[in-house]
Amino acid sequence: MKQILELHELEYEDKPSKVVTVPGIVTFLGEFADYCKGFTLCGAATTSLEVAISPRSDQSVRLFMAPMKDRKRFNIQNIKYRREDRWANIIKGVVSILHARGFSTGGFNLTFSGGLLAKDGSMVDSAIALGSAIALREIFHPELNLDDCPAIGYSAISSFVSEECRLITFLAMLQVNRDSLLLFDVHHLTSERIPLSKDDSSYIPMIVESKISPHALREELAIRRKESKAAFEKFREVFPGGLVRDISEQEVKESVNLLSEEEKRICLYVLSESRLAREGARLLAQKDMVMYGKVLSRVQAGLRDVFEVTCPEIDWLTKRATEINGCLGATMITTGSSGTILVLLSRDSLDLYTARMEEYEHIFGFRPTWSAYKPVEGLKIDSYTK
Repeated sequence: MKQILELHELEYEDKPSKVVTVPGIVTFLGEFADYCKGFTLCGAATTSLEVAISPRSDQSVRLFMAPMKDRKRFNIQNIKYRREDRWANIIKGVVSILHARGFSTGGFNLTFSGGLLAKDGSMVDSAIALGSAIALREIFHPELNLDDCPAIGYSAISSFVSEECRLITFLAMLQVNRDSLLLFDVHHLTSERIPLSKDDSSYIPMIVESKISPHALREELAIRRKESKAAFEKFREVFPGGLVRDISEQEVKESVNLLSEEEKRICLYVLSESRLAREGARLLAQKDMVMYGKVLSRVQAGLRDVFEVTCPEIDWLTKRATEINGCLGATMITTGSSGTILVLLSRDSLDLYTARMEEYEHIFGFRPTWSAYKPVEGLKIDSYTK
């Protein structure tokens, strides 16, 4: 916290009024559940974003992305999307959505810092949008309900910037804490807390970064998301009644000549992933780590063989993990970095798995990193008097 206070004051010669800390999000199961309005299991990441804000006496907006030493500016009276402004368009979008809802703002200074900025992709953009929305609420419109900020951030990215993002990610950032995971019902936008067990230290959830190129999986995932969206639009025409997520596997397989084989394959995986997210949450709540590990491995098999969105590096790391006696399961997860996996290991088998990392580096040329999953605290808002 001290660092961002100093960075902000050094940049603007003005102390911040508020600092908003936004936790990153890890999606453990159900990353693609949005398409069937199913279930997704997520928790706080191991890094967060800090957003410091101070009001200005003019209509100018100054932005400072501290880790990159990147500076942007615009005027409140002239908000336009400009491709070259890159990440600054997110803040423009937040201001634009606020103004459209009748919440005008004056000028302000924003500073962004924190370990989350070392990640990339939509999760980081979502944190920037939500942190900005909350910071602006704090100094200009405290009467605005905090629960409205996720929708404002979501609209800023999906409408103003026109990029894909998940509303669930914004809701999770507002709600997660370090003591539990959240099982989200995407259809009803509700969540259930799944306590993280601190009693049993026999098994360690390990986050392993494969260190592949950040672009390695991005294109493939973008294509699969587009295909999934189109497949489920057709799916709803074939099955117009009830909740899509409740359609059985048999009903999908029997939809002869109504869905192509490729569309069936996509729909079957997404529906299965949603159900496994719900099942995994139930098993965690019951502290049944053995069966939870099996769920992780089933999801990984689907990502690899059905959805086809993994890569050789991910396949190697997960396969080598499950070959070790004492590994309960492994799967690719979404953290904001390409090629991250979750491995559920016994403490006794930890050294066996990490010893294999040298072999991985020799084969693929990347030096992986790994650490036990230790989530950060939930969202925080700190006030400072000048």
